[in-house]
Amino acid sequence: MTSWDLTYYLLRANYDQVDSPYLSDAKLPETRPTDGKVTYRYGCTVTNITEQDSRALIHFKTSDNSEQTISADLVIAADGPSSTIRKLLEPSVERKYAGYVVIRGTVPEMEGSQAARDVFCERFCFFHAPGIQNLTYTIAGEHGNTTPGKRLLNFVWYANFPEDSSDFEKIMTDKNGRRRHVTIPPGMIAWDAWKLLLDKADERLPPQMAEMAHKTKEPFVQCITDVISPKNLYLNDKVVLIGDALAGFRPHTVSSTSQAAWDSMCLVDWLDGKVDRQEFVKRCVGYARLIQDRGVYIGNRSQFESLEVEEYIKDRNLMSIKRADLDYPDWVWEGFEKI
Repeated sequence: MTSWDLTYYLLRANYDQVDSPYLSDAKLPETRPTDGKVTYRYGCTVTNITEQDSRALIHFKTSDNSEQTISADLVIAADGPSSTIRKLLEPSVERKYAGYVVIRGTVPEMEGSQAARDVFCERFCFFHAPGIQNLTYTIAGEHGNTTPGKRLLNFVWYANFPEDSSDFEKIMTDKNGRRRHVTIPPGMIAWDAWKLLLDKADERLPPQMAEMAHKTKEPFVQCITDVISPKNLYLNDKVVLIGDALAGFRPHTVSSTSQAAWDSMCLVDWLDGKVDRQEFVKRCVGYARLIQDRGVYIGNRSQFESLEVEEYIKDRNLMSIKRADLDYPDWVWEGFEKI
């Protein structure tokens, strides 16, 4: 397993030569004459996107609230499941709450009890019960350290909370009293909400997993949501939606990063002339629809249904992925199998 901070700094090292302790003894990659020019801008908010002749214009505000415009041949919108650019292009497409949240946090490996380390280290552990699921496993520690004893124990705990419930409102209101829509960031959860979740952990989770909840210092909460755009190209092909901006998958498929990579590789093939426009759209939108559909099925099956083991096995056999059962062309399955 890896961690987002490690992935981020490795990408920045390759993208715009940012050095960091995450590289350890490795050197920054050499620049090449064929490399493009890179400007990584922080704190910018897109306000509009328009066409001007053969170009796209991106209108945005900077961190000091000044208004600026960039002209581009192609705009790659990779701005996540709450994509601002998708909202501008498809205002009717909404990111909708699926009826459950994920509570997350990390604990330094050696701060876990021996009983917890015996269960979680070198294993990927699942716990399932009606309306609840927990995954706990090791990830890279400080500066990407994967040495045993220096890693983090990472827990991912799914729990059902109806949208109109008082508990849901309590959980999604941060310690400053602000009602958040999708995420309570690390360090921002209100104490009474966290106490509610700790009580549920003690009541519902195995003791080693409940221990992780008690020992994490900066938990955070995310609503599980569904969103998908009907297409990926806009403004006469001057704007393309990539990854979560095209379709925000439920995390059970473990495919959001794969989708971003798949879409990017397909985009390169189209720009290089290896596939035509129609094939590019089919590959990306087809993959998005397929995995988004599977994620909804897996999540709803896990959180809202209850079957005996024998019935569950039968149910899974019936829902096994078969090319003849779903109306997707061969290239979708082939791409999925590659990933």
